[in-house]
Amino acid sequence: MSPTAPAFRTGKTMAPRTYLVPIVRKIIANCEFPEEFAVTFQHYTADREPDGWFHPSSHPTMGERRLYYYLAHPEAWQPQPFPYQARMAVMMGSATHDIVEHALVHRGHLLEPVGTCVCCGKPHGKGPGECPEWGVRDDRLGRRGHMDGILTLDDWGSGVFDLKTCSPTVLRGVTDHDLELFKAKWPKYYGQAQEYMAMSGYQQTMILFVGMSMGWELKEFTIPRDDAYIVRLEAKYQGVRAAVAARIPPPLHCCTGGAAAKECGATMCSVKKVYS
Repeated sequence: MSPTAPAFRTGKTMAPRTYLVPIVRKIIANCEFPEEFAVTFQHYTADREPDGWFHPSSHPTMGERRLYYYLAHPEAWQPQPFPYQARMAVMMGSATHDIVEHALVHRGHLLEPVGTCVCCGKPHGKGPGECPEWGVRDDRLGRRGHMDGILTLDDWGSGVFDLKTCSPTVLRGVTDHDLELFKAKWPKYYGQAQEYMAMSGYQQTMILFVGMSMGWELKEFTIPRDDAYIVRLEAKYQGVRAAVAARIPPPLHCCTGGAAAKECGATMCSVKKVYS
């Protein structure tokens, strides 16, 4: 499961080689889907209710003080509002997830989970009360989450799969497999990928972006496991757990106020109180 460095084609543009994008384009163009399949729309909130666990989708880039209040005072956590436009985008994005994932499973590139999900405890499956995603869990640090899938491609190998949808404008000027651009543009997604790899043991993640409408642009990125990042992340989580046990919030503020404080869910934080 060693990470695959994107190869480069010779030619005028020296464009990086893509592994998944041409497969997805071909599948959709040729309508290589199961004859019938269901598309699921899922309930989603911008800010999950505290449940005592760290989550890859929310917490790798969150400051220690904010994480402290998330764990220590769940009753005072204030979820962020989710406006109409954002919610509609997420719901349409969830449908796109299902379409692409059904096609990749049908072609044998995505593995379907079986048994019981280690994250939520539900039986794996696509029916009511079942979990269709791969769960990962680390009881030592108290973190868990669901991955979009486990991907296998002949020339790329195996690893975590994650699909993101976005506005087409977000992908303008973006080059496939530009890791430094990815880290600067999407630090939360980078942290999410690292946490999934830390818990699953995989050494690489394939992230596929789908631009919604206006050509339905596709971009892909191979994210290699970053052990230094993982060490720092796990040390942060350990520090937050220790602070919660001592009931002493970390002294370093996550922000200095303003809009960041207004949007923060930690209503018990002294900085948040000033801007409430």
